[in-house]
Amino acid sequence: MGNRRGGVKKDNVLPFSRDHEFYFNLSVKRAVEKDYAGALRYVEMAIEQEAYNADYLFNKACILVELKRTRESIKLLNYIIWNIDPTYTECYFGLGCGYFEIGNYEKALHSFEKYLLMENEGEFFEDAYEILYYMRLPGDLSDFDFERQAAVSEKAQKQHKDSSLKLQAAGSMYLYRGNYKEAIRQFERSIMAYPETKSSRLRLSMAYYMTGRTAHAKLLAGSVLKMQKSNQMAKLCLALYYSTEGENDMSERMLGMFSRIRAKKNLSQQEDEDRRFYVQMLEAAPVGDDMKTRLSFAARRIYSPGGAN
Repeated sequence: MGNRRGGVKKDNVLPFSRDHEFYFNLSVKRAVEKDYAGALRYVEMAIEQEAYNADYLFNKACILVELKRTRESIKLLNYIIWNIDPTYTECYFGLGCGYFEIGNYEKALHSFEKYLLMENEGEFFEDAYEILYYMRLPGDLSDFDFERQAAVSEKAQKQHKDSSLKLQAAGSMYLYRGNYKEAIRQFERSIMAYPETKSSRLRLSMAYYMTGRTAHAKLLAGSVLKMQKSNQMAKLCLALYYSTEGENDMSERMLGMFSRIRAKKNLSQQEDEDRRFYVQMLEAAPVGDDMKTRLSFAARRIYSPGGAN
């Protein structure tokens, strides 16, 4: 605003920041106005600044559906689940709608069931329940039986998990040999088969890290913590990644958590494999010997048979 003496007093003008939140809010506004092309443009501008923001990516997937770009939406929703946040339940509802739209009813049914089993008070619960009711065969239109469906889901998940473990073993073999490209391919397939796998996510994060893709490595290790906040191997991976990037405060913050941890007396086979995998990969990690020693000690302290003091 000009003053009475003429001109603008520039020293008092506050800078106008167009950050990712600004662009995201503009995208939401455009979507409410049904200007989906504008909404897509602005959400992509937000994603340029926050590439791994699950909320931004989910909203982009919803906008793509409105623009009749359903297959792109499906791909993006799967990307969120596989790479960022497997607990983002709305993605499963979105996948159900997307698969239904393109005529893949088997995957639609699976996605809606997954959503209902994970989210019993979600925003789309009633919609998913109703869609599932009408998707079932005429002789099987009873109410959604959570106990029965959980048993069916458990059997199917075991099959997916077994397949995932085989792919994980293959990926680990390639990773130990230094064939990072093939290791990444196997671990990605493992996660696609069973998105809930934590070990494959950590191994894939390490494969990305070894190829210089540390931002993606941090993303995957973070996704494990979203599934299990107490996962110590994920914290150790993050401590390594932060240290490599010179984010020493964050690295020390992660390492500081381990001074108060008591070692487990008994290891599961998977925990022991994760521990040995991490210690072995540390040998080739591009960090100083002092940090390698500290990280290796922390890994052995957490998973030490007999329980270290």
